[in-house]
Formats: sequence, structure tokens, C-alpha cells
Amino acid sequence: MSRGLLALGVCVAVVIAGCGGGDDSTSTSSTTSEATTAGTAQPSKQNTPPQGQNQGKPADKGSSAKEESSEKQGGASQQTNSSESHSQRVKVPPISSAPTAGSRSPAPGVKTVEGADNSVQEYGVESGESERREAAIALQAYLNARAEEDWGTACSLLARKPMEQLERLQAAAARQGQKLDGCPQTMALLREGEAQSEEQARITEVLSFRGGGDISGDPSYLIYLAPPGSTLFSMPMYSEGGAWKVGLARAAELPVG
Repeated sequence: MSRGLLALGVCVAVVIAGCGGGDDSTSTSSTTSEATTAGTAQPSKQNTPPQGQNQGKPADKGSSAKEESSEKQGGASQQTNSSESHSQRVKVPPISSAPTAGSRSPAPGVKTVEGADNSVQEYGVESGESERREAAIALQAYLNARAEEDWGTACSLLARKPMEQLERLQAAAARQGQKLDGCPQTMALLREGEAQSEEQARITEVLSFRGGGDISGDPSYLIYLAPPGSTLFSMPMYSEGGAWKVGLARAAELPVG
């Protein structure tokens, strides 16, 4: 692998895996700073949705007019339908029934650290049980696709935000004389620099889904336990095209000790 491509691989890993502890509100005009901030996708308390904000529920799938409106929209609909079909074949991961919809307090079992950054655990309000289940299925489908190196499916389950980051990285690679043929090849490049087993793709238990909907364009956060051990992870999720989409290439580990 050339030095330029290796450097690009490191950049991909940093950007779309998230750096942890960042804040989406602190962006700069620099392409690097913008990419890192967007990849981190950490919540700011200033963006907390108000109590009672409606959940972002999947749209009605019965409308065929939207699918026929244009070639571009038809392609997007086909991608969404493919993602939903894949999600339907995924075994639903264990999901806690303890959270109370609309609660602002961290869900039962979700650790916090006194005086530390608990903005994910306390973000917005707790979503309802159906939204928690739908987001969990979408994330598990994505994790399965990554573990199986099914990059086409993994890309179809990514939200617009990480896809835009991948497109910027592809453009940067082109300027260095390296051609990356879209999202699947870029995701495969990222995989070369990481070790992830199928065991690490298994969700042990979903504990919480924080948000209150995607009306403002902000993400909701799925909080769950997964190997190694019972590590607490969070994944930003976006409601797009009637389905929940994954907001980072890799989940972020919550620093709870």
C-alpha cells in the first residue's frame, strides 16, 4: 500500500469512526476539522429536543408515486427498500423494556459518571419502545453486514452524514492519484486497518434510545452493551426515508469507567 493510501486509510478511520468527546457545534472552515467534527457526532445540550417532541416514525411504504417521480428518487427508494428487506431478516437483539418513554433521566442500567460528560446518556428524552426496536434492528443489520464484509449492504444502511464524509475522502484520494470506487471500496479500506470479529458485532442488550425524533435533523442515540465484556457503546441514528440509518461507521465507546 502506498504512503498516500495508508495516510488516507488513517484519515478514514479517524473521521468515520468518531473521535469521542467532541461536540457537533464546534466546527471550523477547515475540511479536516469539519470532517472530524461531523464524524464524531456527539450531542450538545444546546441541541436537546424539547419535552414531548414527536418521534420520527417510519413513513408509509404504500406510496408508489414517490418511487416513480424521478430516476434519482427511484434509486433512493430502491436503496431504502433493500435496507429494510435486509433488516427484516435480522434477529432482533435483546432490548430492555425498563426505559420510560419521554423520561429525561438516563435509562435503567445506563452508567453515568458524576461531573463528567454524560451528554449522550442524558440527551433529549427516552424514545418509545417501537422506535427503540426499529433502531436496534437497523444497527444490528449494519453490524452484521460489516462483520460479513458485505460492504454494499453496509453502505445502504449508512445515513447521509457519514456518506458525505466518505465522498469527501474519495475526492481527497483522487487528488492523491488514488481511486476509490464509491462507499464499498472505502469501507473495505477502513476494515484493513482494524480488527473486528463477528463477536464484536453482537449486541448484548439495547438499554436506551435517546432523542425525541429527527425533526430538527439532529440524531437520536442508541445506547447498548456489546463485547468485549459488557462495554457500553453509543451510535447516532438518523431517521431518513422512513427508516433508521446508522450515523457512524463504528460505534463510540462511552467513557463510564
